[in-house]
Amino acid sequence: MAPQLLRLLLAGLALSTLILALVLAYEGKRIVQMMVLALPAVLCLCWPSRRRGWRVLQMVLAGILGFAFILDAAVRGFLLDVYGASPASAMVIAAVANTTAQEATEFMAMHAGRVWLWAFFVLMSLAIFMATLVGWWRMPSPTWKLAGWRLGGLLLLLTWVVLSLAIKPWRQHHPMLFWTDWVADVSSLREQWANLGEQRQRLIANAQKQKPLTTADAPDTVVLVISESINRGHLSLYGYPRQTTPQLMLRQQTQANRLGVFRHAWSTDASTIAALRNFFYLGQPERAQQHLLALAATAGYQTWWISNHDDLAIDQEHAQLADSVHMLNKTPGRSGLSLDESTLPVLDAALQDSAPRKLIVLHLLGSHPHYQLRHPQERVPFHNAKDGIYQGMKDQGRSTRVRSLRNDYDSAIHYHDSVVAATLDLTRKYGKKAAWVYFSDHGQEVGHAGEHVGHSALTADGYRVPLLLWADAMASLPSPTFLQPVRTDWLGYSVVRLLGIDWLGHVPQQDVLDPMYQWKPPPLDMVADFRS
Repeated sequence: MAPQLLRLLLAGLALSTLILALVLAYEGKRIVQMMVLALPAVLCLCWPSRRRGWRVLQMVLAGILGFAFILDAAVRGFLLDVYGASPASAMVIAAVANTTAQEATEFMAMHAGRVWLWAFFVLMSLAIFMATLVGWWRMPSPTWKLAGWRLGGLLLLLTWVVLSLAIKPWRQHHPMLFWTDWVADVSSLREQWANLGEQRQRLIANAQKQKPLTTADAPDTVVLVISESINRGHLSLYGYPRQTTPQLMLRQQTQANRLGVFRHAWSTDASTIAALRNFFYLGQPERAQQHLLALAATAGYQTWWISNHDDLAIDQEHAQLADSVHMLNKTPGRSGLSLDESTLPVLDAALQDSAPRKLIVLHLLGSHPHYQLRHPQERVPFHNAKDGIYQGMKDQGRSTRVRSLRNDYDSAIHYHDSVVAATLDLTRKYGKKAAWVYFSDHGQEVGHAGEHVGHSALTADGYRVPLLLWADAMASLPSPTFLQPVRTDWLGYSVVRLLGIDWLGHVPQQDVLDPMYQWKPPPLDMVADFRS
């Protein structure tokens, strides 16, 4: 093959690879913007120096920029593939800031197939790109002569490049700048979490300004059970064909006048940290002025936080506001083997405490991936199920892997059912005048909308959650209450009401237990029927 033809072929392959990377990572006009930002690497190759040293410098510069753009595109493509999110999203930044090296390794292992796919893409792209640069260095292309339309075109391109670097909305997407700022954002968030002591004092002071007082009919005990990654669509209590929640269904039958099932509960976030911030800050996480635990403590409640998570962010921002903190899971990451039943003895002890009023928060792992680790290994009722659910997924074209993960997920729900029912039984046993609330931080996509399994910000199942309420006051609530859509970022107002706290900041329109409640759909990144 002639040297000139080979050079053109390699150049065409390199350019095609770069364009493919940008198309996979971006959409619409952003692709054009990124191509403009990448132009300096291309233009410097159009005027190769005749001096070997300078030509090496040109090659290194183009190689660094090419590597940055390809790696940037691969990371973005991976995140879009797995989560439908960009690396600049709050969900991704919070997740990385809250991730240990061990958990990052486990995450990569969980998504090994996609990791290897994108790694292969990076290696192949870089191989083509580097082969092009080596060929260019050995056989420099003729220097473009600047005259006529070429000079005009070059000036136009240079103007375009200068403007793209001068305008912040364009410049901030350049990989060299974007990832530098991204690392700074992650570090800043970690520092904020590490210095929340002052914020906790401020929250207590803000709660005192609201003058919260317990009313005469305030309960002696409120147990708040917050689970993880539970999609209410997988609970037989909500009509799922598999018998995943036999214990809760039994409690509903025997406690029908005191156990309410909210049929249309929704989280407004598809990740744990954001969901808990929204709940505990009463739907105003950006202000972070009022915290549910601070209000309860100021009103006279002794507070407990009992967790089966090992989570620095949640521990620092929420748990440390409690009087008693029990972080039971000592193994961070998705591979932790701690089962939720480990929280029951601690809950039992807290319920027997002599404090006149108690608020106990129980934070469970629920069905947090990996699903097969969220239940005892001998308890796998749906492990090899070949029932209608499995067959239906097969008919939909779901892979064997996704069908298997659905079975694992439902087995985790079945075990979770027994733990949640046990927390209700303990509350009923020890609470003289008690209330019990159960919900999940967010939902989980398990092959409903495609091959994706896990957290999902782009499908309704990423937000569908269960919400159960047991209390004496349930008997006086009208039946339509449980058919109304509910947002978990507003749920804090209803919990404060259950605590029997009278305070200045109550918003009845956001309290589903109040006659003045007014539903308002939350702004999500997808379209949902909130009465489904």
